[in-house]
Amino acid sequence: MEKFIWKDEYSVGIKLLDEQHKDFFSITNSIIDLLDREDVKKEDLVAMLHNLEAHGFEHLKTEEGYFDTFNYPHAPDHIKEHDFFRKRIDHYNSELEKPDVDTKKLADEIVTYGVHWLSDHILLMDKHYTVFLKGHGIQ
Repeated sequence: MEKFIWKDEYSVGIKLLDEQHKDFFSITNSIIDLLDREDVKKEDLVAMLHNLEAHGFEHLKTEEGYFDTFNYPHAPDHIKEHDFFRKRIDHYNSELEKPDVDTKKLADEIVTYGVHWLSDHILLMDKHYTVFLKGHGIQ
């Protein structure tokens, strides 16, 4: 699988959020690197997923903090998407607890989901708050 490359079109124009999005790309690419191995070790995938969870949940908390502070009118729909991401991470963690988990297959599933979620979420959802947050002085 090819690496997921950051492009300017993904920028929401807010430095902190762009940096956090880039972290998502980096972590997703680290999981892609795991897929290049013949054998995906469970402990490696667990570490990558925990990294994705920690960075991801912190990012969602950052966005939701802005939504609360400035009363973003589209927050409920946006947060529903965030909740779906959280549930997906919980699902992957549950899968990794199974003794017979196919780690290579699960890593592929995580990457596929991550690439689609990132591109769709950033381009379709996050771009909507750009003007709103900038209008409140967030750069």
